[in-house]
Amino acid sequence: MMAVTQPVSGLFIIENFLTEAEETNLVENMMNETHPPFKVGNFNGTHYGKRWGVHCNLRDRKVGAAENLLPEYITALINPKIKALGHPKLATFTMNEANAIEYRRDKGHNLDHHVDDRVLSKEPICNLSLNGSCKMTYTRVQENVVKGLKGKDGGGVIGDKVLVLLKPRTLQILTGEARYNFSHGIENEDLLSTSRISLTMRESPQTTRNYV
Repeated sequence: MMAVTQPVSGLFIIENFLTEAEETNLVENMMNETHPPFKVGNFNGTHYGKRWGVHCNLRDRKVGAAENLLPEYITALINPKIKALGHPKLATFTMNEANAIEYRRDKGHNLDHHVDDRVLSKEPICNLSLNGSCKMTYTRVQENVVKGLKGKDGGGVIGDKVLVLLKPRTLQILTGEARYNFSHGIENEDLLSTSRISLTMRESPQTTRNYV
């Protein structure tokens, strides 16, 4: 049975979004898929990662065509479950971008505190925790940060920290304040398992011009 909580305004935490069998199958597909492969990454922290769907170019402020199509093993499983939640913020949500990140505690991996791009990606953002648990820190940031830009702590921390436990198979839905006015990050010591995989899903409309 799914348990829903809201530890931060606009942040919806839904436990048991997947069954254990669905989680196992999803992780196996990700790990066995060779194109795209998992690569060492250091954007917003150190990790192994891969991505599918449209490409958000944060440097040039535009969204380009998909380089790697979203795999059916993700869309066929996740899309119906998201729609079945009946959440008003998900009524028109159409995933066209996703990335998977594996965090290894023994490698010193972490997620730097940041606010996801406020312009290139729409509201909401969905994130699914797989294969391990962690504690994610949400921190209220200044509301006058430069619109649309990403950066550590979203431009300046002003407090209101909330530590959120994310168990395996837990879905996060970031809307409203949690989406725009709180940074989120994971310290290495808050990775509670040897390995944790994060699947983040966004709707990022392709652009015909650059957004500054």
